[in-house]
Amino acid sequence: MPDSIDPLFAADAAQLAALREERFAATLDRVFAAHPYYRRTFAVLKLARSDLRGLADLGKLPVTTKADYVAEPDAFVLGAAGAADDTETVVWDTMYTTGSSGAPTPFVSTAYDFVNILALNRNMMRLRGVTAADSILNLFPLTRYPHGAFARAMNAAAVMNIPVTAALPGHVNERRPEIGSRLDEVVALAERSRATILWGVPTFIRKMTARAEELGVKLPAVRLVFVTGEGFGEAARADLEERLKRLGAAAPFISVSYGATEMQGGMVECAPGAGNHNPAPDQFLFEAVDPESHAQLPDGDEGLILLTHLDRRGTVMLRYALGDVARLTRARCPNCGALTERLLGMPRRIDGLLKIKGMLVNPQALVEAVAAEADVLEFQAVVAKEVAGDPLSMDRLVLKIVPAADAAGDLAQRLKRRVHKAVGVTPEIEPVAADDPLIAARGWKAKPILDLRT
Repeated sequence: MPDSIDPLFAADAAQLAALREERFAATLDRVFAAHPYYRRTFAVLKLARSDLRGLADLGKLPVTTKADYVAEPDAFVLGAAGAADDTETVVWDTMYTTGSSGAPTPFVSTAYDFVNILALNRNMMRLRGVTAADSILNLFPLTRYPHGAFARAMNAAAVMNIPVTAALPGHVNERRPEIGSRLDEVVALAERSRATILWGVPTFIRKMTARAEELGVKLPAVRLVFVTGEGFGEAARADLEERLKRLGAAAPFISVSYGATEMQGGMVECAPGAGNHNPAPDQFLFEAVDPESHAQLPDGDEGLILLTHLDRRGTVMLRYALGDVARLTRARCPNCGALTERLLGMPRRIDGLLKIKGMLVNPQALVEAVAAEADVLEFQAVVAKEVAGDPLSMDRLVLKIVPAADAAGDLAQRLKRRVHKAVGVTPEIEPVAADDPLIAARGWKAKPILDLRT
C-alpha cells in the first residue's frame, strides 16, 4: 500500500481501510513475537497469530485496563524479536502518566514511534487550522517527571516549522529556582512574543488572561487557544472567549483536546461542536463498547472508549480502556472533511465517581460548574469528614477558590447554587490566595476533588 494517501483526509475509504490493515498486521506480527503481556494473554486464550486476520477480529481480544498497564508497564514494551531495524528498539523518550492514581507510569516511545508522534502532532495542528504564519506560547509547566504536555507542544512547533516560546510557568525545582516564570513574567512573555496560539491547561490560561487584564496588557495577536488536561464545558469556552476579546483578540477559536498519554497527543476539534477527531487514523483505532459486556456498539451509541495502537513499537496496547464513555462516529466530518473517528460531545469518566453525603458525584460535572464562573481563577474541591478520623461523622465538601480581584460580593452564593445544581451537594466556599498549599500543589493536571476521608 503506497504511503501517498493522506490518512486524515483520505478521499477513498477503502484505501484508508487497507492502509490501516497493513499497519495493524505489522504491529500484530511484532506483538506475537515480542510483547510480554499479550504473548502471555494470548497463550491463556489459546489465540494464534492466524486467529487474528485483521481489524474485524479485534473483538476476540479482551479489554486491557489501566490497572493491567500500571501493574507491569514494562510488560507492555515490545522486545527486540522480529524488529526490522534498530529504530524499532532504540528508546527515543519515556513519558509518564500524571500519577494522580499512584506512582507515575512510564510510556516508552522508540525512534520509530517518535516519527509517528511528529506526524500525529502535525495532523493535530492541521485540524486546528494552524498555518506557517502562526507561533506558539507553550503554557505547560515543567513537571517532576517527563510528561507529553510540555514536550509535545515543542515537538508540534518543530514539525510545523513555526516559532515557540516556552513560558515555563512556576518554579519546579528547588535546586534551580532561577528556572521558571512567575505569573507576571508569563504575562510579559505573552505580550512580548506576540504568539498567535496559547497552549495549556484552561485553569492556567484563565488565570494568566485575568492577570493580563489587571495589568492592562493586550494580546491582539492571539487567534487560537488549545486547551487540554481538565474538564472544559461550553460555558467555560464562552467565558474564555470573552476574556480574550477584552484583551484585543478579534475572533479567538478555542480548540479542546481529549488528550491521552497513550496517544502522546490528543483527539482535537476542528470547530466547536464538530467532535474530537482521531488525528492519525493510520496509527490509532477507537471503539465504543458496552461497559459491561465489551461488545462493540453502533455509531452514535454511548460506550466505553477503547484505543488500539495500529503502528507502534515501544509501549503497545490493544483494546485499551481509556476510562471514559462517549458517543463515537466514523462518518466523515461535515466541517473539515476528515475521514476518521470522532467523539461527539465531551467524554465523561465512569471510574471516578465519589459518594459525598450519600450522593454519587461526577467530578467532571463539578469542574464544569465551577469553570463556568468567571470570577473564579483557580480552585480545588476537597471532601473530608467533619471530625477527622471519625468515619461516622458527616461529609464536608469544601471548595477552595482563588477569586478574581474584582469578584462580585455574591460569588459564594452563586457558586453554591451552581455546584448544587450540577452534583446535588452544596459546598462550603473558602476563598484563598493563589499560594494556598492545596492550590499551589495541584500540578499541571489536578484531581478535581481531593478525597481526604481515607
